[in-house]
Amino acid sequence: MTDAMKATSSSVVPATDGNGVIGEMTPFAMTDTLNAISDMVCVCIDGVIRHINTSGVAILGAANREALIGLTFQNLICDDFAATIDDILAVIADETNATPMHVKCLNGKLESLAIQVKRLPELGAHAYVVIGQSLTRQVELSAALHQGEVRFRKLVHSALDLICVLDDGIISYINQAGLLVLKAAHESEVVGKPFSAFLHPDYQEIFNGDISELAEENMLIRLRLNDLKQNYFDGEMGITLLEMGKTMRCMIEVRDITAHNRAVTALRHSIETLEQRVEERTRELQEEVTERRRAEEMLRHVASHDGLTDLPNRSLLMDRLNKAIHRAHRDNKKCAVMFIDLDGFKPINDTLGHDMGDLLLRVVANRLTATIRETDTAARFGGDEFVLILTDLEKADDALPVGKKILDALRQPVDLNGNDAHIGASIGIAAYPDHGLNAEEVLKQADTAMYAVKESGKNAYVMAAEEPS
Repeated sequence: MTDAMKATSSSVVPATDGNGVIGEMTPFAMTDTLNAISDMVCVCIDGVIRHINTSGVAILGAANREALIGLTFQNLICDDFAATIDDILAVIADETNATPMHVKCLNGKLESLAIQVKRLPELGAHAYVVIGQSLTRQVELSAALHQGEVRFRKLVHSALDLICVLDDGIISYINQAGLLVLKAAHESEVVGKPFSAFLHPDYQEIFNGDISELAEENMLIRLRLNDLKQNYFDGEMGITLLEMGKTMRCMIEVRDITAHNRAVTALRHSIETLEQRVEERTRELQEEVTERRRAEEMLRHVASHDGLTDLPNRSLLMDRLNKAIHRAHRDNKKCAVMFIDLDGFKPINDTLGHDMGDLLLRVVANRLTATIRETDTAARFGGDEFVLILTDLEKADDALPVGKKILDALRQPVDLNGNDAHIGASIGIAAYPDHGLNAEEVLKQADTAMYAVKESGKNAYVMAAEEPS
């Protein structure tokens, strides 16, 4: 596997906008870095090419990138290889090593490629990054060796990669590029030496086995070499078997991938930085959303609750009363409203001050809440007036015991900064549907009943249209 194959397949996580265009914040926005890679790198989604680097455009014989975007990659593969497979990318993705194949270029030529495919699950079930290294040059060099030494030397000397011929592991020929790579001034410094002498100790075992097996696998081998000055550099090696007999002759082609590795390292660092920035921004957005929701909930609460007692205000009271009437009608039951006006509150408020009056109202709110069920509602209607909604009643008189509990609770003295305050309550009760068919009518009947209690002596409760109890 080439370094481009390893780095791209393990690190690149591109993103598209749905039309195959790579987004501005993806690693593929690093055009200069990707174009420095000599291998073809393309992204396929549902079999269609969505992105391809400059090397890929050249390898596939296209005039420009746009000529390849939108093409089905499998259609470029020669029929004898792909005709019987529905999704060849999925098949190759399951292979560990690169797969050699012929592709039909847009210029009509055939190209030999070593293909490796890796899945990109972030982009979908059928998203892949395809890395291909051209093998055509190696094929041409092998043919040239068989056709004659003169043609071989002319072709090989013009190559940019290190090319040498080994006879039983001993270098018998090396091209000019190889001399430059190994920092040799003359062929005599290299020819006649075992090729393994130029390998890093960790990689010398490659030539301890049968090289013919490596040649038959037609794979690229990553290795580390050292030049005559003992400087190490990374390379990718291809082996072509030339002769098998008393002497085993093979051709070695080594590409210096030091610059390539630097580009891949920079790309990987950029990806890691990008991922970190995305994670940080995602976390910030989540915190912003949470804070916004918290603020919205607070605003809704403030808009629907009394600022002093934190009980539902008149607006929320009417909403809950309408819902209680709707449920009572649906379930063939009753609901009741208790309109409460405090007795004796004004003298306390005038004598001890508004702060003590506010404290008294908060105590009353707590006592009212404690006398009813969780399914009922206690609300502040305004001033020293409160309203209770009692739900799921079988009959209107079921509200009367609650009236008694409220009077008993409010009769208890309230400690206001060392002063015992005594109050009472006038309570009017009305029920749906007995005293009204909507929220306004029921509330009005309860209010009227409360005033009847006030006029008859206070500190009592009464059902609408009844005498005070």
